[in-house]
Amino acid sequence: MSVPRPIFIHGSGGDHRVWSLQTSRLAGAVALDLPGHPDGEPATDIAGLAEAIGLALTEIEGPRVLIGHSLGGAASLELTVGHPELVAGLVIIASGARLGVPDETLARAESSFGEECDRLIAGSFADPATPMARRARQALDAAGSVSLRADYAACCSVDLRGRLGDVRVPVLIIVGDDDPFTPVRKSEELARELPLSQMVVIPGARHMPMAEFDGTVTALVAAYLARLELTLDERE
Repeated sequence: MSVPRPIFIHGSGGDHRVWSLQTSRLAGAVALDLPGHPDGEPATDIAGLAEAIGLALTEIEGPRVLIGHSLGGAASLELTVGHPELVAGLVIIASGARLGVPDETLARAESSFGEECDRLIAGSFADPATPMARRARQALDAAGSVSLRADYAACCSVDLRGRLGDVRVPVLIIVGDDDPFTPVRKSEELARELPLSQMVVIPGARHMPMAEFDGTVTALVAAYLARLELTLDERE
């Protein structure tokens, strides 16, 4: 029996704590901290992030399902294109084939870090006063300005267009219909290019549905893992 192991990968300014509501409920779950979050030297491009994830995966028994949020989702796709043998499945949350960051946002991350963190939390949660919003803010503060700016640089390097046809694992795409950073059209672009994809839009969710609509996201991921397990068993 092949039991898929869910491996969670955070987005810009995050760390493992943004997944706490999933890792506490899904058996075998692992939540990775990307370089610079808070330890180590942050990567400034998507290739460097994919390399770091790939190295971490060699220490984790498979079959592995990467569950990536935003920049973490793009890095998971990048890794799967380059090293398909490492990945049995994908769940991509609030991400896209392109993740550009405006110049004024890059500047604000350096000159007004606190203000930029406030903006990120407001765009990620319909209710920024929830406990998970506080955890997300703690992750931002722990990562700091240098790592957030590196994450934004990595976002600017993302361009998966024309390459996603090589992803031959089933992909679940999840997006909030009120996401101001990676709106639904970005997930639709992913769905058009990925050969084996299914997309779910969560009403009322902003950029971090896994933290605010956790029951819905956890149920979707659990159902995906169960279906994938059946598929993997049939291949054996």
